[in-house]
Amino acid sequence: MPELQPGGRRRIDFAGLNIPTANYALPTASDVLHLGPDTPDRFDALFGGRLAASELTQQETAFLRGYFASQLDDIREQNVTAFEQRVPRRYADVRPSEEATRWATSVAAAPRTTPSLLILGPTGTGKTHLAYGALRAVAETGLRMTWRAFTEPDLFAHLRPSVGRDDEQALRDVAAVDLLFIDDLGAAKLSEWTEEITYRIVNYRYEQCLPGIYTSNVPPKDLSAAIGGRIASRLTEMCERVSLKGADLRKGARS
Repeated sequence: MPELQPGGRRRIDFAGLNIPTANYALPTASDVLHLGPDTPDRFDALFGGRLAASELTQQETAFLRGYFASQLDDIREQNVTAFEQRVPRRYADVRPSEEATRWATSVAAAPRTTPSLLILGPTGTGKTHLAYGALRAVAETGLRMTWRAFTEPDLFAHLRPSVGRDDEQALRDVAAVDLLFIDDLGAAKLSEWTEEITYRIVNYRYEQCLPGIYTSNVPPKDLSAAIGGRIASRLTEMCERVSLKGADLRKGARS
């Protein structure tokens, strides 16, 4: 019996088992033979999406819940450690808000149908903090998703044509990542090239139903002018909008 692949690509009915979605190592045939000679084949069908969790016996269900529960704390710890090592130091200790946790739980259970987040608000209202909190919350679910985070100017710097590099592959690597965070949309000067790059990334993720987090200081009414109408239209359809208000928290921290 094979192990569950990163990203939760095997069709396991976690909700039916009443356990959190996560990247569990699956039991081997020798682990489950004590449940009955046909149990390895039944579990293989379950993990392959050919058997519903409701069709398991009570003994089989209890075994799987216990088997996976014993792994969950270790998986979460590994995910959070990896998160803390990769994020900017300022956000390494961020704690997810209730809203971020709710979104992350939905992403872990149904990444293809959960709307992305579009976080809007004036400078200093906590948009980036909320976004990194959501990334941490995804790590805390136990689901191992590949993710990347860029400010918009850094994204363009990363994807600017470079001698000796496959620039198309570099763009595809960003566009196709399991979870993408782009901070400060509209911060860079709009040009034909920047609009094309942003459109191609957003449109790919729109078409493939991939979750993402996007932030911007630009008021909603000005977003089309700042990033391009086609991009703004897709973000409006694919995202749940979160509006933050208030004074610049950074000014308060300096006073």
